[in-house]
Amino acid sequence: MRIDNVAAVLRQALITAMAAKPTGGFRAEAEPAHTTPPPATVPIAPPTTSVAMLVAMAANDPVVEQRRKLAAEADRGLSLLERLHRDLATGEPTPERLEEMAAWVEGFTPPDDPALGPVAREIELRVRVELAKHDLRA
Repeated sequence: MRIDNVAAVLRQALITAMAAKPTGGFRAEAEPAHTTPPPATVPIAPPTTSVAMLVAMAANDPVVEQRRKLAAEADRGLSLLERLHRDLATGEPTPERLEEMAAWVEGFTPPDDPALGPVAREIELRVRVELAKHDLRA
């Protein structure tokens, strides 16, 4: 059994507890009365790689992190479109909403990613079309 990410003292206590026989209770007459000392414990070095470390390394991958940020920015544009749609369903959109969309378009740079780029450009185009419908240019 392998125990990771536990303090060394706690790990030793767990190993000792697992190795010890349960005390108390009923003993058969044929069983000898003497007990054997618990096995000597040897400090266990933590593994050089663990699942937690591999996950942390994957989470810090700059390419993955950059792609996540680009996707989040495209998702923000999509969220703005959805909010505009709700505003239009209940009446007219607020000027603040349109200004927020214009600011998003001005600051948005479509990614070069072959999978994310076309979708992000379509979102940007749709935001520009909605702004043009309201006589705003971004």
